[in-house]
Amino acid sequence: MPIEQFETVLQQIRSFQEQGEWPPAAQLFAEHAAGLIDRLPAATIAALFAPFPSSAIERLPTLWYLAGLVNAALNQATDAERWLGRAVEYYAGRQAHPERQAWIHLELARIEYRRDDFAHVQAHVDSALQLVAQMGPGSSTLQAFLYYMIANLCADTGRVAEGVGYAQASAQEYHRHGSTLGEFRALLTVASLARQTGDFRIERDALVQARACYQTGRLEPYSFESLLGAETHLDWYRGDLTGALEKAQTWLTIAQGSGYSRRRLYATLVLGNVLRALGRYDQSLQVYQAARRIAAESNPNFTRWIDVQESWVAALQGRLDDAAMLAERALAPADHGQRMSFQVNLAVVYLLNGRWPDAEELLCESLDFYRRSQDQVATCAISFHLAYAQLAKKARSSEILDLLQPDLRWLDGCDNAYFPLWWHPVLVSRVALWLLTTTDYRALGRRLFLQRRLGADGLRTLQEAACAGNGALSVEATDLLTILGEPPLHHLDGVEDGSARSIIAAAVVDGLIVASALPDLFRQLRTAQERERDNPTVVAIFLLHTQGAPNQEIATTLSCSTSTVSHSLQSIYESLGVERSSGTRAEQRAALRRAAQARGLLA
Repeated sequence: MPIEQFETVLQQIRSFQEQGEWPPAAQLFAEHAAGLIDRLPAATIAALFAPFPSSAIERLPTLWYLAGLVNAALNQATDAERWLGRAVEYYAGRQAHPERQAWIHLELARIEYRRDDFAHVQAHVDSALQLVAQMGPGSSTLQAFLYYMIANLCADTGRVAEGVGYAQASAQEYHRHGSTLGEFRALLTVASLARQTGDFRIERDALVQARACYQTGRLEPYSFESLLGAETHLDWYRGDLTGALEKAQTWLTIAQGSGYSRRRLYATLVLGNVLRALGRYDQSLQVYQAARRIAAESNPNFTRWIDVQESWVAALQGRLDDAAMLAERALAPADHGQRMSFQVNLAVVYLLNGRWPDAEELLCESLDFYRRSQDQVATCAISFHLAYAQLAKKARSSEILDLLQPDLRWLDGCDNAYFPLWWHPVLVSRVALWLLTTTDYRALGRRLFLQRRLGADGLRTLQEAACAGNGALSVEATDLLTILGEPPLHHLDGVEDGSARSIIAAAVVDGLIVASALPDLFRQLRTAQERERDNPTVVAIFLLHTQGAPNQEIATTLSCSTSTVSHSLQSIYESLGVERSSGTRAEQRAALRRAAQARGLLA
């Protein structure tokens, strides 16, 4: 119905109200409620309902229905639920107004959806589906609302690809009916679901249309907040982290002024996630703590999601015990869908601890779940983690390729090489290095390194490969380092001990030593017995010792005896002129670092 006709309806309703004719006013309002609520601000709807006296509201079931819809539009869930429940019980008992009953069930589904009670959401949606089926062709707005709720339910019950179709059908129905707000909401759902399926073109197109709806439809301010949140996600998922950060900060500023704690909570959590993706871990943890405070006040069940985000930061920082504890705490109250997500964190901790069977069991279960829902972004991340386990166990390349092939095709077809979920640079770098050895996905492996989102871990992986001297892979790694502006460590070309070479390369990548200082470092740490020959094991012992590693750990890492470590350390201290006769071991180590820095051997 054109907006001009709605103006006529509004005038008629007000006219009935002015004359105290409450039943016809209520009936006319109810007949057009769906269209009015979709077109008018909630405050206008509330003002239209306000003249009805409490005596009329108590005795007219039509006003119970309207009271429920108005309170739902005002986000007053408790009052909405009370009136809607009363109305649906009345109508169902008399088998009257099936369209109103269906609408009530969808509004109740929306209330339960905000509570994350998906079992009740499903029950209400099923009831609405049965009523719509009995009615036959009905209101396009009701059909659009039904599609919209099914799409949202699909998003939270592992049917992502199926949900895209429902959301698109909802947007089309709303557009046909002329409901800009309904179309806007449906388009945001299209974008959200398309993001998970990895179809960023559909997501981008949906957001362009949603922004047009916002600009032309005179929508309420919170709609812009929702749009900004969706655009933040698009940038984050595509790896435009600078753009995502800027949008996330603006989104949070707007959300803080909205007064709705759930919006503030989600905007805060996403800002933390973007900061984490940028490697700004301390800042991300501070933001997650702010999210905890909001959740404690308004939505305690959401703390499990904050736990898993902090768990991932802990895994990235190498705090594996903390990462496992937080993941396990989140898993304890989780439903099935949440468990499929949360246990990936725990599986990665197992990977980093070398517990391959435990990690693979969890990852395979989650991979099956996300493949069935066609959540492409999630399956790509999980497949990469499983590939890392296969590489560690020295599986055949054909087996690894079979595992990764579906996700590599998707990632290769994107205009970047990034997935935000469970992005762990150490694990991804190892898989990216393996891709350099393949025929079909060598270019993808290069792209993973060249886009610089692997950070120091990517550089370390390339340095180790360049120093390994393994023919074509070494040449490829050297070429990538040159492009990235990181000079390959040619001084390590002759080092045969792989463990020592990796430790020295890692120290350069981490900024502990400068590459140009390597020749001098080798020369000054030559032992008394080998004054004319470099000893990379002694250099590696020096580097591990200055980083605080105990002697037993150094011996295990370098596959040598603790006595070799002790003798080497004595030689190192003598070479750098540092006494070991007094002070604690920590003080001696600090003195050694200062002496090395004074000679330009440490950064």
